[in-house]
Amino acid sequence: MAEVKKPRAKSTVKSAPKADLVELAAISAAETVEAITEAKPASLPAIAATPIEAGAIFSSAKKQGDALRQAMSEAVSASAKGALEVNDKIIDAMNTQRFAALDLWRSAISPSPVPEALKAQSQATRQAYETASAQWKDIAETTALWFTKSLEPLQSALHRSGR
Repeated sequence: MAEVKKPRAKSTVKSAPKADLVELAAISAAETVEAITEAKPASLPAIAATPIEAGAIFSSAKKQGDALRQAMSEAVSASAKGALEVNDKIIDAMNTQRFAALDLWRSAISPSPVPEALKAQSQATRQAYETASAQWKDIAETTALWFTKSLEPLQSALHRSGR
């Protein structure tokens, strides 16, 4: 059958390990404090040892900021001019192609013998293709020049500030 457990009597004596833990913590804290007081401060590097005026740093940062601001405004201006130039060339190309297409249709519709109509249509098609090719090549070159001129002020400002 089941036995009933008897309650144990509590002892009034404190256990020794608790006292040891407190003493160990006190010893390690004392050693740490001693090590800190005996330690010497690290020497500063030569760069940090020389005093630098805050005004000189601010002036340098202001000059670099002004140079970048000026470069950005030049880049925006060059980009706007390039975009307008490319836009004008695209509009001119579209108008030229529209007129070439109308001329091609007029030559195809005009009453003429079949061989002459085919010859006129092939010449008009060739001319329209050559014109369109030249215009789109010009637009591509203008676009490349646009991007190059837009980035030049930023590149020169970054090279100047890097020195």
